[in-house]
Amino acid sequence: MTTILADFAKLDPYLDGNSFSSNLVTRYARSGQIRYRNDILMEACAGKNVLHIGCCDHVPLIARKWQEHEWLHGQLTTVAESILGVDIDQAAVDETRRITGLGNLIAGDITSGEVIDAIAERYFDIALFGEVVEHIGDPVRFLRTFRNTYERNVRDVIITVPNAFRAGNVKSIFANREVINSDHRFFFTPYTICKVACDAGIAPSRIQMASFSRQGALKKLITSRWPLLAENIVLMGKPAQRSN
Repeated sequence: MTTILADFAKLDPYLDGNSFSSNLVTRYARSGQIRYRNDILMEACAGKNVLHIGCCDHVPLIARKWQEHEWLHGQLTTVAESILGVDIDQAAVDETRRITGLGNLIAGDITSGEVIDAIAERYFDIALFGEVVEHIGDPVRFLRTFRNTYERNVRDVIITVPNAFRAGNVKSIFANREVINSDHRFFFTPYTICKVACDAGIAPSRIQMASFSRQGALKKLITSRWPLLAENIVLMGKPAQRSN
C-alpha cells in the first residue's frame, strides 16, 4: 500500500549529477490508499532500535498530541525495541519530559559535527528524521554532517518532509495565498528530497506518499487517485557506500 518511484535506476544518473535535463519527467507508480504518516513510521520502526532526530515537536503542540496519543515519539516508544530521541532545543526536551514522563530523549546538536556519546556508543537499525529537514537552512550539510559522523552507528535512514504538491497548497494558489508553518524553509517534491539525500550521501531506496493527519473519506478518495496531492513524503534509504 505504497506510492513509490517507478524506477530509481533511471533517475540515479540525475540524482548523482552525472546527467542533466532541464525538463526531466519523473513518473510514479501508484498502489493502494495513501496512509497516515505515523502509521507508516510505527510499522517501519516496530521491533527496531531507533534514533529519532528532532523528536520533540513544537512545544505548544506536545501536550495535546500526547493526550490524544498522536505524538510521534510517544507512539514509537510503544512499538520500538529501543528508541533514543534527540532534539536541539533543551527547553523543549525538558518540557517534553515533564509532560510525558519519558526519559528516552536528550538534547543535542546534530548539526555541530561534534560526537554525541549517547548516539556514538550504540547501533541503530533506523535513524528517523521526522519533519525536520524543512526547518534546516542547509539540509544537505545537515544530513551530510550526520552521515559523516554516525554512518557506522546507523543501518537505515527515514526522512519525512512536507510535499510541495499537497492539495492544500494547490487550493491556496487559487485564493492567491500561502499557508505555511512559519519555521519552514522548504517544501519538497519526491525528486528534490531524493536529490538532497543523494547529495548528503544517503542513497534512497523507496519513496512513499503519506497523509500528515488521519484522512476523511473525501481526502482518501482524492489522494488514492492523485497521490501526489498527499501532504507528506516519506523517503527510505541507506548511508551510501563511500568510494575509496
